[in-house]
Amino acid sequence: MAAEAAASSPKRSKKPFIIAAVVVALLAVGGGAGYYFGIYAPEQAREAAEQEALAAKHAVRFTVSAEGWDTSAGASRLPLHITGKEARGKKVDVVRYVDSTGAGVELRRGSYKAEVAASPIAADGTIYAVPGEKVDVKVSKKAEGKKSIDAGNVSLAPVEATEVTDDEIAAAKKYAEEDAGARKAGFSFDVDALAQAATKRRDDAVAAKQAEEEAKRQAEEARQARTIDTDYFTMVLPDWFPIDDYEVTESQASGSFAKWFRVHRTGADQDDHSADFTIIVHDNSLGGFGPVFFRDLGKTSEGYSVWLSGGSAHPVEGSYKLEADDAFGMPVEDYANILASCITLK
Repeated sequence: MAAEAAASSPKRSKKPFIIAAVVVALLAVGGGAGYYFGIYAPEQAREAAEQEALAAKHAVRFTVSAEGWDTSAGASRLPLHITGKEARGKKVDVVRYVDSTGAGVELRRGSYKAEVAASPIAADGTIYAVPGEKVDVKVSKKAEGKKSIDAGNVSLAPVEATEVTDDEIAAAKKYAEEDAGARKAGFSFDVDALAQAATKRRDDAVAAKQAEEEAKRQAEEARQARTIDTDYFTMVLPDWFPIDDYEVTESQASGSFAKWFRVHRTGADQDDHSADFTIIVHDNSLGGFGPVFFRDLGKTSEGYSVWLSGGSAHPVEGSYKLEADDAFGMPVEDYANILASCITLK
């Protein structure tokens, strides 16, 4: 009976368990694939793209104003010292060179400061003052896709040629020599020739200034020689007046106050009195007299009268009249007016 009962019981199938296991396995595989393709792979691609973007360099352009500086005409490029930190964490401390259009610098995303390292040298030897200001340069994510980034202004003022120092020329030459990328960027300049031009420009300017100062000194000495300075007036004779051929003598009258300042010719032509003149300072006690020319110049602050008189005359042939002689080739009246204009009363 037991055998019969066993024979009559139905046998359990393992198929459902197999199906369930397959379903679980498929779900596991499907979930992993979904995570990989839906989350992991896109994240990895995004990170790779971000790293590639951080590693990419972007053209940075400066607006440089410097009178007479033209790299297309043979000037050296402008060295910029750039410091800062890239967005990916790397510190930056480099020197880069820009041309007169402001191009030549490439930077990755990050924050930087740029300052002029030394003066460039213009083709004519001009040296520029190195500004102390730094330019803030920000390369952000917005830089992607742009042709170049505007980094700001750099203004260079030419140094007065006479004020250029050997150290400034040496620094400019050193940085120009270290511009290894100039030729690759399409620029060609002779560093030695530029440095020599800068030195010559400075030396020529110094020599010209010294010559000008010497000329001024000599002119002032000549002016002093033509100056008659008294307690009552100052007279500065014109630069064409041959003061070396004349002597200034002073005399004073007795009995009343009167001083005579006589300017008369000396030397070989001492008998020529056509340009002689006298300035008389008195207390209004003098009587009249008749010189060839006469000008009443007025009174000093102390009340003394000042007269200008002088000249010479020659008799007119066939008469008893006298005719005034010309002074330095000009009519005596014109000469008298010029002399009067040279006198300042005190």
